[in-house]
Amino acid sequence: MKKIDKLLILLLMIALSLITALHKFTGDLPPEWFVKQFSSSLIGKIPFGIPASYFIISSLELAIAIVFIVSIVKKEFTSTDNLKFSEIGFNLSLILFLILFFGSFLIENYENGFIDFGYFVFTIFLKNQFNKKEECI
Repeated sequence: MKKIDKLLILLLMIALSLITALHKFTGDLPPEWFVKQFSSSLIGKIPFGIPASYFIISSLELAIAIVFIVSIVKKEFTSTDNLKFSEIGFNLSLILFLILFFGSFLIENYENGFIDFGYFVFTIFLKNQFNKKEECI
């Protein structure tokens, strides 16, 4: 895979996670729509479950962006070896999409769950492409 392609994958993942994290942290924590959607769910029945869930999701998105930024600083896109930070970033992204998928199905929002599933599968594809053991040109 070309170095520029790997760099663009990292930038895509940074944009996806950083923008969503910034939107969450600059608004109400948690926003009213989130509280309304989850208030009658299992998460709503756990003390502090709704704010904790929102904070975990937001923090995970921010962590993903930070880890991918570190991956760029470490120039992991120029190599096929020592991809520690990009590997962590992709794995955190997969965990995030599993959480979002679970949440969507928990509130019976299957359409959004399908979108979350798509993000999950696409992330696996990007991770596999990024980690291919071929020379970076």
